[in-house]
This record gives sequence, structure tokens and C-alpha cells, in this order.
Amino acid sequence: MLDRFVRARDQRCRFPGCRMPVRTGELDHDRPYPLGPTAAGNLTGYCTHHHRGKHQAPDWTHTLQTDGTLTITTPTDLTARTTPPRLDSRPDLPHEDPAPF
Repeated sequence: MLDRFVRARDQRCRFPGCRMPVRTGELDHDRPYPLGPTAAGNLTGYCTHHHRGKHQAPDWTHTLQTDGTLTITTPTDLTARTTPPRLDSRPDLPHEDPAPF
């Protein structure tokens, strides 16, 4: 159930600029177990490529907030933040016109 929730929350790889779906990707602990819990506030969805890069890129930091905001900082102090998309912005969900009152 937790796996499905995080994949639904993130929808796509959370690395800035990546559009690969998380349904075929991997979930990663922000704070490694057992230092951090296996919980939605400590899990991020990545594509396989960026998940490997997270663990192989020295001096890059990935910090996840409990609301799902991910901050990635490079060794040269460039920072990028991504947030999970809003559920009502999903293109695969039907959109209805608001009530006229």
C-alpha cells in the first residue's frame, strides 16, 4: 500500500527535469533505514538511472521534506527543488466543469 501511495504521489521521477514514470522506477529512502523510517515522508520515486546516480554522485545531497518536496544540491551549490504534482493536475483524470453557482 505504501509503495502504491508514493508512486501515485510522485507520478514521475523526482529528479529535476526527468519525466520517466515512477511506476517502472524505484523508491528510495531519504534517510537510510534504520536511521529513517520506511514511510511516505522518507521515500522518493526515481527512475533507475537517477536512483543509481543518487548513490554514485559524490557530494550531491538529496533532502526530502515530509510534504514530499525534494531538494537536490550539487557540489557547486546549485539547488533544484521539485514537489509532487497536484492530484487535480493529472492529465489522465477526467476534469469536470465547476458547478455554475
